[in-house]
Amino acid sequence: MTDANNAIDSIQAHRAQIDALDEKIVALLNERAAHSLAIRALKPDAQLGLFDPKREEEIFERIGEYNQGPLYRDDLQTIYAAILRVSKEMHG
Repeated sequence: MTDANNAIDSIQAHRAQIDALDEKIVALLNERAAHSLAIRALKPDAQLGLFDPKREEEIFERIGEYNQGPLYRDDLQTIYAAILRVSKEMHG
């Protein structure tokens, strides 16, 4: 087998792993979204506002602590900023 064939096989194996991870990530994002919607529904009874900037800062701090790379902390904050934005815009 040539180096090119080995490389192609390795690429396909990595892509299969990425596809499997993407399936898990989508499931986890939907699970997270369900919890966000449940919290949103409870906030009026708890007399809390819908937007909590302190909570967002706590999330950013915590994900930074979880990070072991290769993503940079700023990259994770960008990803989570998008997740939080979508969570605010969700209708449930």
